[in-house]
Amino acid sequence: MSSVPAAVQAVLDQHRGALEQRAATVEEAVAALAATDLDENLRARAERDAHKLAGSLGMFGLPQGSELAAELERSLAVAGGPDPAELPRLAELVLDLQTQLLGLLEHAAVDEPPDGQASSAASPAVLFVSPDPELSDRLMVVATGRNILFRSAVTCAGATRLAAEQLPDAVILDVAFAEPGTESLDFLEQLSSREPAVPVLVLTASEALVDRVEVARRGGGAFMQRTQSATDVIEALNDLLDRAAPTDFKVLAVDDDPAILEAISALLGPSGLDVSTCAEPYGFWEALTTTTPDLLLLDLDMPGLNGIDLCRAVRADGHFGQLPIMFLTSYSDSERVREIFAAGADDYVGKPIVGQELLTRVRNRFERVRAQRELTEKDHLTGTASRRRSGGTLEALLAHADGRGQPVALALLDLDDFRRFNDLHGDATGDAALRGLGELAADTFRGEDVVGRWGDDEFVIGAFGMTSDDGVQRVAEMLESFREQRHTSPDGRPARISFSAGVAEYPRDGSDLRTLFRSADQALSRSKKQGGDHVLPVNPDTGSEADRPDVVVVDDDDVLAGVLVDSLKTRGYRTQRFEDGQQAADALSGPSPQISPALILLDVDLPGLDGLAVLRRLARDGVLKRTRVIMLTAHSGEAEVIEALELGACDHVSKPFSVPILIQRIRRSLKR
Repeated sequence: MSSVPAAVQAVLDQHRGALEQRAATVEEAVAALAATDLDENLRARAERDAHKLAGSLGMFGLPQGSELAAELERSLAVAGGPDPAELPRLAELVLDLQTQLLGLLEHAAVDEPPDGQASSAASPAVLFVSPDPELSDRLMVVATGRNILFRSAVTCAGATRLAAEQLPDAVILDVAFAEPGTESLDFLEQLSSREPAVPVLVLTASEALVDRVEVARRGGGAFMQRTQSATDVIEALNDLLDRAAPTDFKVLAVDDDPAILEAISALLGPSGLDVSTCAEPYGFWEALTTTTPDLLLLDLDMPGLNGIDLCRAVRADGHFGQLPIMFLTSYSDSERVREIFAAGADDYVGKPIVGQELLTRVRNRFERVRAQRELTEKDHLTGTASRRRSGGTLEALLAHADGRGQPVALALLDLDDFRRFNDLHGDATGDAALRGLGELAADTFRGEDVVGRWGDDEFVIGAFGMTSDDGVQRVAEMLESFREQRHTSPDGRPARISFSAGVAEYPRDGSDLRTLFRSADQALSRSKKQGGDHVLPVNPDTGSEADRPDVVVVDDDDVLAGVLVDSLKTRGYRTQRFEDGQQAADALSGPSPQISPALILLDVDLPGLDGLAVLRRLARDGVLKRTRVIMLTAHSGEAEVIEALELGACDHVSKPFSVPILIQRIRRSLKR
């Protein structure tokens, strides 16, 4: 009698009465056969109950009981009942079945907890096994920086002792194939045979295929050259931990035996899988559409609608047609297997179901699902979400924002003259630029925001709780960083590229994703028409207002003024600059000013006419009633600052100043 997990034992305790009743029905049918009183109804019930026992007893740690029940099922399946000549054998089978079942119910062994305790901390615990102290030190430095609890052992015997004290979440095993003995490989096999298995990353100096095969055969989760950098090793370890970690994959199990369904839940649930069950075949479609599972487990033999019928219905559906399907069946003959795969199944598991086999099959299937999802949901060049993935996530983001009354900033980014850039510098350099922009966008925005590649050289960003103005500032900061990225052509020439962007705000600029995209795209088109390399919001201005500068910079310092103008243009502000105070006063003041901006950045120390004199003329002519002024001063005293504010300046900034901080003050002034 094999042991079973405690969770499965609990299911067995709940269904012991049903198991006893099924065995009693089989016994009753054999007794009726002996009395020549076996009717068709009793025979059919006994066959059915024997079938259910054959499927469930193995899962409850009684594989021999499943074999006995399966043999009884085959005899009872004969129309009209078994041949009376089989009575002695049937009676012996029933007695053995009852004895096995009684032993299971009274003495079923429960799995002992594994030696050691796995780490319950948020940081993964990793055990490194190698005689190389230098390699151990390098890995420890990187692991500690990644918040990984790192321990090391020189020998496998030492590692076994450490694992007994605290079971690691993963092991990095340094295997030397050139050395005699198989101590490392034996240790690898021990780790992989645990339940659950401990993920193992194998480091080796060998590149031989036979060695790779041997590592895989012994249960190694990944294989790397020990000459790889410590950073690469820890990155590979994180990937291995991600694959081994519990997932949010959903499973729908369909079986007319509630005990089987509960046992499946008990086996798969602790691995992090979300298991839903359906015991009524006619309620299957409602369960399917309600749970929208990632994997379907179907019993083959069910009353009314069998698993083949349900599988064909799923494969014929446009929405669920690609859903992975595994069958649970007591039949393994070639005809049944052919029928299962002809219906569209991906795999099958024979009853009696062995817990570890089912879990392994399900995990393997989900690994394929995960890999396929990554192909369709992740852009592998840039590391951002694919268009398909980002579109669905943006829809969910808008719904989330709608329910909480929050805005969403949606930005469309497009590389400037990307085709020409590729022609000049080569496709590989273009790929590097795309990859750089994707990485920068992911670093700039939060994890809950959406960053995706929308087209060849186009990206989309959705930021929850962010207004259009905030979105413009954030994307503009990203643009300034992107300009500094340096790429190199194959011939060694430096290559730089910029992007243009348009930003819309939900729900102000669009009540759904389609209209929001259209608004952002129109803003992007305006940015392109204006020469690119800047970020524009959705702008309804038309006519003469559209030509009005947002900000006028009055400063004779070419370097400082150039930085300010570039920063403002990057953020979509229309700008104009004057170097001379007299020229600025003539253009900005008087009864009919030539220029009427929303904001003036006015330096105090100017040729022609100083900034305070310019400010006095603006105040005298009533310009400050419609235009705000921020004074920029290098050596001003308190009296000058007070005078500027009394004349009507809205703010004062001392040089040298931080351009980002000044930009924030400009934004605040323009919003008033």
